[in-house]
Amino acid sequence: MSDTYNADALEVLSGLDPVRRRPGMYTDTTRPNHLAQEVIDNSVDEALAGHARQINVILHPDNALEVSDDGRGMPVDIHPEEGVSGVELIFTRLHAGGKFSNKNYQFSGGLHGVGISVVNALSLKVEVRVKRDGQEYQMSFASGEKTSELQVIGSVGKRNTGTSVIFWPDESYFDSARFSISRLKHLLKAKAVLCPGLRVDFDDRQSGEKVSWYYEDGLTDYLRDSCADWPTLPDAPFTGSFSARQEAVDWALLWLPEGGELIQESYVNLIPTAQGGTHVNGLRAGLLEAIREFCEFRNL
Repeated sequence: MSDTYNADALEVLSGLDPVRRRPGMYTDTTRPNHLAQEVIDNSVDEALAGHARQINVILHPDNALEVSDDGRGMPVDIHPEEGVSGVELIFTRLHAGGKFSNKNYQFSGGLHGVGISVVNALSLKVEVRVKRDGQEYQMSFASGEKTSELQVIGSVGKRNTGTSVIFWPDESYFDSARFSISRLKHLLKAKAVLCPGLRVDFDDRQSGEKVSWYYEDGLTDYLRDSCADWPTLPDAPFTGSFSARQEAVDWALLWLPEGGELIQESYVNLIPTAQGGTHVNGLRAGLLEAIREFCEFRNL
């Protein structure tokens, strides 16, 4: 330790260095599941905006996770100010994304803009493929640095669009580099529930398990399936939906008069809120007030 403290002692971290130096500030370092969520959320945002109907997730034997969608495909053109392709910008710069305004996405899963660049920083290798404008592009990264330029590797039909990301988590940043399969499956199921009409396929090539989720009626179908073994009041879930230009809310609930497993889940921007929040408290308070008013009116 030096006794002097001058300007030359100051460090300036650039690019993805802050993530690699202090990964715990950006992600959960127990397992790489949060990295998976960041990649999956990008695909789900395309579905939420009405541009994707299918998401495929593959867990490879070497612990690589691959996420593909049939959305619009990441931007491949050159950013006018940064001078690099949209793909490179998304994967190598913190706070670079299309979700800070509502020009590209009305709603999205999170707004910090560091998500998928964190995946790049904490992975041994990342490979990206984009199908867009009749061509297929590919770009590769290692430990946050690009190892190849964005290049055209083939031609596709004009309507054949989408993005595929495969990454290998760097075990040096995690307590365990293995994904929690139960948490990953719960996340994928939740995304399918919250995006009615979205099909989510999971292929675990380590165990051979394959699972698909699809909910045409979203919360209603999910709640019915979850409570199928118990009598419910009412028979069909009590649901509601309100939306404005920049806000929307959906809910579904029912009662289990003869007991059963309590199912209580809540989300904001498709992100789980395990501790609840004002959205949960507001629904509970409003429901309680409505029931109390009904009971008083009926002298119950």
